[in-house]
Amino acid sequence: MFADVAGSTAMYENMGDELARERISKALNTLISISRRHSGKLVKTIGDEILVFFTDVDMAVYAARAIQETMEDDRSPETIGVSIRIGMQYGSAILENDDIFGDTVNVAARIASMAKARQILCTQEIAFLIKSAELSNNMRPYDRLRVKGRNEQLDIYLFAWEQEGDITNMATASSFTNPQRADLVKSLSLDYAGESHSIPTETTAYTMGRGKDCELVVKGDLISRYHARIEHRRGKFIITDQSTNGTFIRSSEGQDVFLRREEFTLFGSGNISLGKKVDLDDPNVIHFTCE
Repeated sequence: MFADVAGSTAMYENMGDELARERISKALNTLISISRRHSGKLVKTIGDEILVFFTDVDMAVYAARAIQETMEDDRSPETIGVSIRIGMQYGSAILENDDIFGDTVNVAARIASMAKARQILCTQEIAFLIKSAELSNNMRPYDRLRVKGRNEQLDIYLFAWEQEGDITNMATASSFTNPQRADLVKSLSLDYAGESHSIPTETTAYTMGRGKDCELVVKGDLISRYHARIEHRRGKFIITDQSTNGTFIRSSEGQDVFLRREEFTLFGSGNISLGKKVDLDDPNVIHFTCE
């Protein structure tokens, strides 16, 4: 199991190196403690993620669920503003010199990299090996993953650890990068190049980029063909960067967020710039308003 701090780049940019590193370090210690309580063995810490192995599939999933539930407790200084993404794979591995190697580890890393903040993803092997009916009932088919050296794609499952209807945010009190859990957002409008674009709540993939088939076509040397997408999820509009150069967001209060292959909940109003920092004089800047 890989458990990774999502959005760590933005944390360093917005909080500064020292505070961000302290926050991430405390969060990782919490993850390690939870894993050990569920009979997991810490292999190593790699930057802003941990690698843990278990000998019991159910305990691994219980640990992953406990991690996400704990990180939702924004009353603790160890968890405020930190979201975790988790990827798991089942199989044999090589233990050598207190490290672990093999295809199982590589696949788990790939799965963790495709997970979004607050998600738990695993392979079909884990989903089918679970003994607990409670855990098994919360497994959902999610996606397919092509792995180098394999002819067939891997079936990826999402473990739905949240109660249905729960709506949560990356949260602390009244900061732009960590908004409080708030009311449902009923509408999102984007103003670009003198035109207003209304994003409906049934949107699952509103794409922005220089590709001709994007819903919002934005030209620029640093802009990817399918640079970012917006979706409405559980009463929130979520923007996800899927570009090479990242997506920059600035609130109307002047607070900045940088995303690279990460997601963020839009709220209030502000500006979005694809591929470079927000410059209000840039004609490619997109203004957004949530209501």
